[in-house]
Amino acid sequence: MDFNDTKFDVGFPSAGDGHARAPSYQQRYWRRAVLLKLMVLSGVVCVIHAVFWNGRSTRARGLSGKPTPKSTPRIEGDTLEPDFDWFSLVPSDEIKWTPCFDEFKCARLILPLDYLSPPGYGPNVTIAVQILPATDQANARGTILINPGGPGGSGTDMVKRRGKDIMRITGGSYNVLGFDPRGTGASTPSAQCFDSESQFKIWGAQAGTQVLNLSDESVPFARAREIALAKKCETALGGIGMEGVNGTAQEWGLARFMSTASVATDMLNITEKLGEEKLKYWGFSYGSVLGQYFSAMYPDKVERVVIDGVFDGYNYRNTSWNSNLIDTDTVWASLPTFCHQAGPSKCPLYEDTVEAITARVEATLEGLKKEPLAVPFAPAGPYVITYKALHNNAFQSAYYPVSQYPGLAQALVAIEQNNQTALEGMEERFGAGVKCQCSDPPPWLLQTEAYNAIACGDGEQLTYTEERYRAWYEDLEATSSFAAPSWGMQFLRCAEWRIRPKWRYTGPLAAANTSHPLLIVSPRYDTVCPLSDAKRVHERYPSGLLIQNSYGHCSLAAPSLCTAKHVRAYFENGTLPEEGTVCEVDELPFIGTVHSGEHVMSLEDQETLDALRRLGEAIPMIGAFS
Repeated sequence: MDFNDTKFDVGFPSAGDGHARAPSYQQRYWRRAVLLKLMVLSGVVCVIHAVFWNGRSTRARGLSGKPTPKSTPRIEGDTLEPDFDWFSLVPSDEIKWTPCFDEFKCARLILPLDYLSPPGYGPNVTIAVQILPATDQANARGTILINPGGPGGSGTDMVKRRGKDIMRITGGSYNVLGFDPRGTGASTPSAQCFDSESQFKIWGAQAGTQVLNLSDESVPFARAREIALAKKCETALGGIGMEGVNGTAQEWGLARFMSTASVATDMLNITEKLGEEKLKYWGFSYGSVLGQYFSAMYPDKVERVVIDGVFDGYNYRNTSWNSNLIDTDTVWASLPTFCHQAGPSKCPLYEDTVEAITARVEATLEGLKKEPLAVPFAPAGPYVITYKALHNNAFQSAYYPVSQYPGLAQALVAIEQNNQTALEGMEERFGAGVKCQCSDPPPWLLQTEAYNAIACGDGEQLTYTEERYRAWYEDLEATSSFAAPSWGMQFLRCAEWRIRPKWRYTGPLAAANTSHPLLIVSPRYDTVCPLSDAKRVHERYPSGLLIQNSYGHCSLAAPSLCTAKHVRAYFENGTLPEEGTVCEVDELPFIGTVHSGEHVMSLEDQETLDALRRLGEAIPMIGAFS
């Protein structure tokens, strides 16, 4: 691949360059920026800047909520961080690289909005792509495409922040490429339903304080919110029912063209425009669904496909969402178990027995139902810790026990003891903390509704009735009493989403033969993508299954050199693990490293382990899926 710098004039694309809706989208951004500046000068703008837990996880705005690029300044907290201007890159029918972020190359690729229309008919989308060239160019093997999950996660942000770690794990002979799936990140048009970031956050602030419960008003209230959101999105993203040859993506309806089938075909186009014959890919969580779709639709284009943290594509496509929680309670129960093993010096919740720790945690949660805890003197202003705030944080902490359980344990003790000094520094953990932010982020960092458009659009259309929902929820609750109050939003969200994709893949999510077998990686106990799903997918595709003896979502939730070496061997040599292979981990929650004092780790292994730790921190929790 040629990574020589591509020279071109910078500026906004003209109306005739094939870029779908970009001029009006950019004009809207700059008009808004000018208006905000005027309002700031008159002292009337103060945007609510906080994370609100409204039944879904942190939304797609870059995986950590932090900016990825670097020339337009943006306020992030109390610091001014420079941003790269994605819209300074002129979109092209070919991938035209330009330097970005020091060691990376970026481009915006024009692809058809509708793959079912004749070539050249109708509007286009632009897909943002960002690549980190291989360090071992002498043995270059091509390019690995990354999908961090969601659906709705930004691949460009993932690669910008953790591309070097991915390269360390995969051996250095592959370029690492992140792309923003249509409607997300720096790809345009963007699947935005709200007029501004502040409007979105105010909507989130109205979400209420209860998790779902069939015995109170939480379900009707949550459903009403989904109805309101779905109708607003239908106006913004559903189109006007016309597909004229010169129509815009807004007229055609962006959300009708965001299906996983379209994204899989985008990946095929990206691969071919890189000058490569077949796909190399590593997908996490929802990325495992995308990998299943691609391998079923284009089996002769599979060179290396790793799917990690696997959701059964059939359960996903049926809009069932009821196989995910099989192991969730086991993951949650591991907190007191690991705490007890670690001892009082490492776990502040420690008691003499696992049962006593469990009772202590449950008492703290239940106590907030009766008496929410006021924190009046937090730096960003007073807030209240509710049962919902703690429950949602506990559920999301169970995605990554190694990195998140220690902080959750500290929070539980602080709540139990009403330690105001400690609680005053925990606003963001509990969805509080209001700060003035008097300008919107750049467009590629704005919140989107890509999750609904993709996940609900891919699935069968649901019809809500009280009886049907009750039966579904009770089954979910029987599977996981811990997760059902949060996961129960899946049905409500998709039952009210009315925008249907023009192209929805309904063929077999299986392949008798692929040009190379897949590598399927699964923790033994995954929070929302259980091993049983991975085994079902393993039966439907030529593949090897690698089980990691860990707790949490995706293999990266617990660093394992064994797993990393199998992934590298697969990418470098196509080698699959033997049937029944199980990898142990190198770090456990609270306990830390599990290496004995006599074990001396090589420098290469230490660097790989450090890369695994960093990469595990970067996988997002977007939507309720990943």
